[in-house]
Amino acid sequence: MMAQAARTITGIVIALMLGLTSMTITTSADNTNSEEGRRFYFDAQDRATKFQTTDQIFPSRIARAGTDVWRLGKAQLPVDFEITYEWEGKEYSVDDFNERNNTNALLILKDGEIVTEIYRNGSKPDTRFISFSMGKSFTSTMVGMVLEDGYIDAVGDPLTKYLPSLSGSAYDGVTIKDALQMVSGVEWDEATYEWNDLTKPLNKHWRAALVEQRYRFIEAANELPRAAAPGETYNYNTLETSILGWLVETVTKRRMTQYFEQRLWQPAGMEFDAAWILDGPDDIGREMSGGGLTAALRDFGRFGLMMSRAGKANGKQLISPGWVKAATTADREPIQYGNLYEEYPLGYGYQWWLFENGRFEAQGVYGQLIYVAPAQDVVIVLLSDWPEAWVDELEYQSYVFFDAVIEALK
Repeated sequence: MMAQAARTITGIVIALMLGLTSMTITTSADNTNSEEGRRFYFDAQDRATKFQTTDQIFPSRIARAGTDVWRLGKAQLPVDFEITYEWEGKEYSVDDFNERNNTNALLILKDGEIVTEIYRNGSKPDTRFISFSMGKSFTSTMVGMVLEDGYIDAVGDPLTKYLPSLSGSAYDGVTIKDALQMVSGVEWDEATYEWNDLTKPLNKHWRAALVEQRYRFIEAANELPRAAAPGETYNYNTLETSILGWLVETVTKRRMTQYFEQRLWQPAGMEFDAAWILDGPDDIGREMSGGGLTAALRDFGRFGLMMSRAGKANGKQLISPGWVKAATTADREPIQYGNLYEEYPLGYGYQWWLFENGRFEAQGVYGQLIYVAPAQDVVIVLLSDWPEAWVDELEYQSYVFFDAVIEALK
């Protein structure tokens, strides 16, 4: 297995409220969360189902869909249309791929129309699937939105300009862009996902904040040391995204879910309600901006379409083409293609994983992917239950399958 430190779950925030405005946010009515349920969330038993009901296992806040839904047509395909791919000398079908991949759901969009939509393991169109670290790409997009809405001045600004509580911590001197690209230089080990190994910071703070709800996940920022100067090295760190979520909350003076609903979810024409899981009860918990978004399959696809179309969704320019370009460009040496991990070919942008051919993806543990091919206007959403948090063979097989899909749709 190659050394690729980290695709994750997690969250936002600090215990500070900083004058949030009043708002109407709905907490999931079917929330049956318990500490026992949260503690055994990652156990293999019934995990495919748990990945479909995460916002009932953890406390959550609902982002309501609007009434102006972005309609996705049905692609008109030849009668003999078929997708096959070759892996290790054998040819496989879409059904074979889903079996081999432990797929929960699969969506293929071409030119904004549905080519394939498959639900498995009891899921259906309104099922809210967990995104894990795919959620990071939504959070980074909200950072672009607060920039374009004038809440922050520039991504080159230090985090402490807006989050003065970080002064004196290892994040003092780190810019917003450093956090977006995960080159903060702050020490953090997210190389493995053995959830009972509490020597690892992700696991330790996940247990304390997400499972036991003893404090907010973001409070980890106050105890981490510095390992390198900002901008020098890439180190995947879910806490970086947690800080970005806290930034969005602080500068907008709104719960992150409220800003997300008003600025992205409803204007983009999402069809179903989404939910962000929290790191504590509703009155004190904060959204898990590093990977706690749960949403329907087609709505994950709509987000991919927005990025494929340079920030335009449902007839509206929700974020500028310039931001999309910057977010999907590896513009520093540590995040260039091949530099992230040994023998790993991808690059990194603003919480997007990048391919040298211009394609990019949002990526989450256990096989959650939103794959975007802008030149072909193809978006593929894969929601899985891999046997381990990351399986190299299944990742690379997915890319071969995606290439075969795009070739078949030419």
